[in-house]
Amino acid sequence: MLSAAMVGVLVAMTAPLSAELRVGVARADITPPLGGAMYGYGARGSNTSTGVHDPLYAKVLVASAGGETVALVTLDLGAFEKDRAARVQQAVERETGIDHVLLVASHSHSAPSYELDFPSADRPYARSAEAAIVAAVVQAKDRLAPARLAVGWGRAEEGHNRRQVREDGTVHMLWGNRERVPTSPVDYAVGVVAFDSLAGAPLATLVNFNTHPVVLGPENLEISADYPGAMMAKIESDIGGQAMFVQGAAGDINPFWDKTAPADGGFEQMSAMGEALATEVIRVRAELGPGGDVERLSVVTEEVALEPRWDLDSPEVEAAFRANEFGWIFERYRTRFARESQAEINTVLFDDRLAVGTFPGEFFVEHGLRFKDQSMVTNTLFVGYTNGALAYFPTIRAAAEGGYGGKEATLVEVGAGDKLINRALVRIHEQLGKLSAIPTFE
Repeated sequence: MLSAAMVGVLVAMTAPLSAELRVGVARADITPPLGGAMYGYGARGSNTSTGVHDPLYAKVLVASAGGETVALVTLDLGAFEKDRAARVQQAVERETGIDHVLLVASHSHSAPSYELDFPSADRPYARSAEAAIVAAVVQAKDRLAPARLAVGWGRAEEGHNRRQVREDGTVHMLWGNRERVPTSPVDYAVGVVAFDSLAGAPLATLVNFNTHPVVLGPENLEISADYPGAMMAKIESDIGGQAMFVQGAAGDINPFWDKTAPADGGFEQMSAMGEALATEVIRVRAELGPGGDVERLSVVTEEVALEPRWDLDSPEVEAAFRANEFGWIFERYRTRFARESQAEINTVLFDDRLAVGTFPGEFFVEHGLRFKDQSMVTNTLFVGYTNGALAYFPTIRAAAEGGYGGKEATLVEVGAGDKLINRALVRIHEQLGKLSAIPTFE
C-alpha cells in the first residue's frame, strides 16, 4: 500500500517541471556536553565521555528541482531512531514546508548515546541537537541557489568483511585485520556526488562508502566522528564547500584497524583512514568536470511493515537472550521494534543520472551490491542508517549461518533486507517510467 506522501509525489510527477536545480547547504555543531554515555560499545560499561577529540556536525543539503524539494541531513552520530526522525521531520515541515527529510547517521561509535535526561531532564542534549538540526535545514533552504550536479566513482580498499565462513559452515568473527588479508564480499566503491555553483565553486561533496566507523574502540572516551570526520575535514580544507558522508551497507564491514585504543594509535589510524579516503574523493572530484543541470527531482517515501525475527514476548526467547552475552540488548530490542516495525525507505532520483535509496538499519554489504547492480540508473547509491535504527539486516544465508549480526544482534524477520531492497528497486523503476499501472504490450 502506498503512503500518502508517495501518492502525492507520483501525482506531482505529472505536473509541469522546472529545469533548474537549486541547492542550499548549512551545518550545525551537535557536539554533546561531556559526562554523558557513549554509543555503541557494551564494553565501555558505565564509563562516560571525558573529552572532545573532534566536533560532531549535522550537515544539511537542501535540493530542489521540478517542483520537488528534499533535505538530506548527515549526522556524526551512531544512530537516529525513527521517533527522533519523525520529530525533526514534522518540525521541518512546519518551518519550511519540506516534507521529505532524510536523516543519515554515520554510525560512529564515539558519538553520544541517546539520553533524554542528560545533562538534565528539563534541557536534554538530545532535544537541543534536534532543534539545531531543524534550524540548519531552515538555513539551508534560505540559501537555495542555482547549482550543477556531477557524479563519479573511485575505489578505496579500506575495510574488510568481519564474517569469515569456514569450510564446515561455521562463522569466525574477524574483528581486526591489520595485515589487510583479503576478505569477501566487500564493496570498495566510493561514490562521489559534486554539487557546484553555476560559477564552479564547490557547494557540497557527498561521499558514499561502506565501512563501520569503529577505528576507535571502547577504551576511547573522547567524542569523535571517527574516520568520516577526518575524511570530511580534509576534503573541506583542500577543495572547500561542505563535505557530507552517507554510510552505505556496512553491516558486516569493519576497518582494518578495528577498535583501536588511543594508546595503540587509535587516533592516528583513524586520521590515516579518513585521509586516504579523502584523497580518493578529491581525485575523483577533480576529474568530474563542470557538471550539469537537473530537470526533475523525484522523491518517493514508503513504509513497509516488518515482522520480528524473534517472538520478543516469549519467555523462552527472553531466557535465551539473558543466558548469554547479549542479554543486555533484550529490552532495547523489544521496545525498539515496537516503535520501528514500520520500516521507512526512500528513493530519490535526479533525472536518470543519480538514484539514492535510503534504508533504516545496518544492511550487510551484499544487499548494497545487489541494489546497485539491479538498479537501471548507472549511478545508484545505497544509503543505510537513515530515518530509523532497526539494527542488522543480514542476508538470508547469513541469518542461517550465524555470526554477529547474522543471528545474535538482529531483530527483523529473515529476508527483511531483501524485502526492502525489492520495494526500493520497484519504486526507482516506477519513477523512471519503466514500470507502470497500465500495460503497454510493446
